[in-house]
Amino acid sequence: MIEIIILAFVFVIALIINKGVNGIKNKEVKAVYLIFIGFLIQLLIFNEKFSNSLFSSVTPIFYVISLFILLTFLLLNLHYKGILIAAVGFSLNLLAILVNKGFMPQDLSKLELVGEHTKIVLLQQYGTFYNATIMSEKTHLNFLGDNITAQLLNPFVGVYSIGDIIILLGLCVFIFEFLKKPAPSKLS
Repeated sequence: MIEIIILAFVFVIALIINKGVNGIKNKEVKAVYLIFIGFLIQLLIFNEKFSNSLFSSVTPIFYVISLFILLTFLLLNLHYKGILIAAVGFSLNLLAILVNKGFMPQDLSKLELVGEHTKIVLLQQYGTFYNATIMSEKTHLNFLGDNITAQLLNPFVGVYSIGDIIILLGLCVFIFEFLKKPAPSKLS
């Protein structure tokens, strides 16, 4: 929730500073459709119906496929500094997820701080929930897992990874970068 608020705020500030959206003229973002495909896969697998189906055991496989689709989008657009920053954060998340067999480790104490009681119960009951697993000595690269929260901003925050924060920073930079008007050309 807080990330949407931050991105909306940054977008409004970028619009004001750049006096509109004229800066996007002649700027190309390649393969935007990959974002929709990646998130569509996640929408299809991260729901109760899929979780209770015969196919639930392949959730981590579909999740990793969706992440590689999203990574492809990022790699195709590295000419933007903001996308490059976001790709670093995304890669940190992907690394944590890959070494944990398709799941992101979640710190239960941080989930408790932000009131994610249902998620805690489901994780404790099943060991995994959607793309999450309980952070423990059995999970790997826990420092890259979801273990950061800002309790003061509750109920607007969740639990985030360092990769999530870097992704958010990259998206903020990209918004300014994408909306920025090109410098006026000097006539010789």
